[in-house]
Amino acid sequence: MPEYRRKKMMALTTNLIRDDSDKVLALGQPGEEVSLELILRVVADVGLVGLPNAGKSTLLAAITLAKPDIADYPFTTLMPNLGRLDGDPSLGAGKYSSEATLADLPGLIEGAHLGKGLGRNFLRHLRRTRLLVHVVDAAAENPVNDYRSVREELRMYNPEYLERPYIVVLNKIDLPGVSDRLQGLTEEILKIGNDNFPADLKKNPDDSVELLSPEDGNSNISADKVRKERELEDYPHPLAVVGVSVLRGMRINEMLTHIRAALRKCRDFNEEFEPNLSQ
Repeated sequence: MPEYRRKKMMALTTNLIRDDSDKVLALGQPGEEVSLELILRVVADVGLVGLPNAGKSTLLAAITLAKPDIADYPFTTLMPNLGRLDGDPSLGAGKYSSEATLADLPGLIEGAHLGKGLGRNFLRHLRRTRLLVHVVDAAAENPVNDYRSVREELRMYNPEYLERPYIVVLNKIDLPGVSDRLQGLTEEILKIGNDNFPADLKKNPDDSVELLSPEDGNSNISADKVRKERELEDYPHPLAVVGVSVLRGMRINEMLTHIRAALRKCRDFNEEFEPNLSQ
């Protein structure tokens, strides 16, 4: 800035900034500094959930071109892995409409909703998924209890997760003795749920339930509180339960059929409850 303009500027205001050589002056304002932590949530059509070592990463690698780390120890997956499921070729030209993005999410343990294990780092990524696939180790000591544990963690973190359409995949049926109890496991899992849940939800579109209290009279209870008071049996049944061996490639096509059918069914559900999914 020329010297004569500099003197004129300094006479008008003291709010000036000089460079090291004192050659340039610029008008400035006192500013603010802000530190931000930005959290990216995965956006996927299908979220694979389950305990560590249930076979989620192996399943993703088997049906997509994704190459997640796979090992025989817990928490191999530390960050979500994404894979793209090809469209159903039987649909002809419309097969591309049946394509889907799958997210293999880190395994959770009991207490994950409180931050144990990978905790909330895992659970937050389910907000934008439309369909959940519970991967259960059918060779475990108590697969049904493992399944309930995962559902309970989802309920404690965000009860809305249990309102999403979902299927259950019983993995590792090729191991000795598993195929013999597959039918029993399927029946036990199908008992956990309520066929009338969608109808109950539609009765309260304003997200409130009106209850009568002997002390307070008529009072409104928020939907969030009602959700948390529900038990696992009060939420929907799985759309399907299918036994597979991802490692051996057994019944993979049957599983894909169920996943694609579930995606078609959950389209209407997600359109109706889109505000919840976009939060």
